[in-house]
Amino acid sequence: MTSIHIRILSTLTAFLVCIAALALPPSELSALYPDYEEDVFMDMDFEANLASPDVPEQARKEVVKFQRKLAEKLKNNYTIDLMREGEVVVVTIPTDHLFLPNDTLFCNEAVRTLTPLLASMKNPYMYKLVVAVHTDDTGSESYRDHLSSERIRTVYDWLMDEIDRGTLSEDLVIVPYSMGSTMPLELNDTRRHRSENRRLEIYFIPGPEMIDKALAGTLNK
Repeated sequence: MTSIHIRILSTLTAFLVCIAALALPPSELSALYPDYEEDVFMDMDFEANLASPDVPEQARKEVVKFQRKLAEKLKNNYTIDLMREGEVVVVTIPTDHLFLPNDTLFCNEAVRTLTPLLASMKNPYMYKLVVAVHTDDTGSESYRDHLSSERIRTVYDWLMDEIDRGTLSEDLVIVPYSMGSTMPLELNDTRRHRSENRRLEIYFIPGPEMIDKALAGTLNK
């Protein structure tokens, strides 16, 4: 067999593997990604989680196109950014829309603010979610850490409740972070800047099914 025949056979084999993976139900698809487990991601630091899973070069264009559609869909209700050269969608919500000052339980409008995001979280293998709460620099460091820790717990518990209700799948990977005041968007020098620093960020990171569909050329069909 010539080298060119070997290359063609290898390419065909890889393509068939992708097609086979797409035909599997989520429970079997997960077996192809043994490291795609919540426990694995829970042990990673924040930056490492934002970088994982990696999107292969040959899937990147399709993934970016798909993520731009999500960003367009969400932009009317939320502040939207793209990172990793367009691979990851970041939704930013002021925590002033979710919590009363110094409080750690949702205010009346919180669930109404968050609920439109649930539709984009339905398929647990399309996205890994990283959620992070940030504060401004008001109060002591221990106070800020406590505030962000309790607020991210409230957000995480709400998502777990949605899983219990059957709205979301129990296979959805959700990784929470309490960031305190360590990553401000602005200097904490004005009331407006402090308000911008008080925020919830939700990162929609490509999951294995999105990557497989991108490799197979079916993601944006």
